Amino acid sequence: MSWKVGQKVVCDRYIKQAADCYIRTIDLHQSVTIVCPSTNTIVCGQRQNLERLGWRTIL
Repeated sequence: MSWKVGQKVVCDRYIKQAADCYIRTIDLHQSVTIVCPSTNTIVCGQRQNLERLGWRTIL
């Protein structure tokens, strides 16, 4: 399934999951920026690397 801007995401590896994370940008090289406002966190990386680290989209 492809990731889309605005889609909600979660990371299974955090002890306390942030429930409000979403994809802010995706560029042509599949570099993704994820924003989690409640924890003031921004995560950037290639989609496949983020998936390897436990990030996944939620419906």
